[in-house]
Amino acid sequence: MSEHDTIRELLALAAAGALTPAEEQRVAEHVRSCIACSNELEAWRPIARELRRLPTPQPSSWLVQATLARAEATLAEQAEQDWNRRALIGVVAFSWLLTLASWAVFHEVSERFGSMLAPQFSHPWIGFAFMALEWLAGAAAAVVLAVHQRDERRLA
Repeated sequence: MSEHDTIRELLALAAAGALTPAEEQRVAEHVRSCIACSNELEAWRPIARELRRLPTPQPSSWLVQATLARAEATLAEQAEQDWNRRALIGVVAFSWLLTLASWAVFHEVSERFGSMLAPQFSHPWIGFAFMALEWLAGAAAAVVLAVHQRDERRLA
């Protein structure tokens, strides 16, 4: 595409004042040397002037309300996701603290009562079993909460 053809495509936009400063300068320089483009630009100017006089369409009230409702729903969903993220971080931190604290408690209990158990149930296995149960219970609670939240969203 030649420079002349490129400028001709910009003439209507130039008449409407919708060009960047660099594009306006390119068009102005070309129009000074090209009579055909200068005449076409002058033909576009009254059209652009009349188009500016037309009333600006206003959106209907239902469209405004629907848009606001959608924006509010999006913001509420984002806030819920942020809260869920913070809650999950808190639950994970709490479960780690609980695991560490329970390990110390069960280590002490297994030391005291370990002699009463059979040798295959030594205290490391008891601690490991208890931690595994804690994590499984936490995972089950997380799954139940996620399913419950998904069901609430479907109903809403």
